[in-house]
Amino acid sequence: MGHFVFILFFAAAAAGAQPPVTLSVHSEAVEAVAFSPDGVFLASAGLDSSVALWTVRNGLLKKMMIGHKDMVWGLAFSPEGDYLASADSKTVEVWKVPGGKNARSLQGHSQSLYSVAFSPDGGYLLSGGYNCVSIWTFPEGEVHRLMKAKVESVNSMALLPNGNLVSGNGNGTVTVWNTTDGKITRTISAHKDAVRAVAVSPDGVNAVSAGLDGDVKVWRLSDGVLVSSFAAHGGGARAVAISPDGKRIASGGMDGAVRLWSLQGYKTKPVKELLDHDASVEALAFSPDGKLLASGSKDKTVKIWKMR
Repeated sequence: MGHFVFILFFAAAAAGAQPPVTLSVHSEAVEAVAFSPDGVFLASAGLDSSVALWTVRNGLLKKMMIGHKDMVWGLAFSPEGDYLASADSKTVEVWKVPGGKNARSLQGHSQSLYSVAFSPDGGYLLSGGYNCVSIWTFPEGEVHRLMKAKVESVNSMALLPNGNLVSGNGNGTVTVWNTTDGKITRTISAHKDAVRAVAVSPDGVNAVSAGLDGDVKVWRLSDGVLVSSFAAHGGGARAVAISPDGKRIASGGMDGAVRLWSLQGYKTKPVKELLDHDASVEALAFSPDGKLLASGSKDKTVKIWKMR
């Protein structure tokens, strides 16, 4: 499998930034990245319909998981890290980690899919579609609940510590869903254009949204108040992640840049800029220890950045 992998080192344009490790195996845009809970593996997927599993320590390709018949938009590891879920437009595939065997295929979605997530206890798998979120029992793979609302595409999902769901939606809203009864408990009119990505702080207090209007915004979930707003990316913000310590936001966008922002305080300028992608940054994920940041791009590469 090693002949598929090219590990390249480039000088980062940002002053003082360490060069990223570049992982190249995808033949089309990379739309999703995710670290395993123990930080040993990194998964990537995108428009070539494949799912790649990388060993973080050495940057080598561990496994290519082939089975999707359409473009892959979402990835999520189970809380124990023994399963990886990937969502294309109609199907969620579940893979064993690290072997890559297909453990389950969740089909029957009536609407296109855009995102996937596990509940904090691993007992449920959630898939975000058009105007709906499906909750599946796991590992049984049976439909537990279908939550519907006129939000257009559920482009991104993040679970709160209490098991409730925050989603970023095609109609520009950020919504909080009660996963027990399926009702929306808060709707935030967040952006003038679609919300492409959403993340929640480790304590569940704040949500961060990335909009195609170019802005990245921080929201207090208890009352929906805007805490901070950053004019982040010309052409649109398409990815966002929060560091495990809750102090930093990473954002990526159509300008090809990865920018780091302070989640605490009132600084409106980025604390660091990472420039090495040749096209739009579509996905971001911090490693569990916060020492690494992975970015996926339309330039078909995944880059791993060291955080200092």
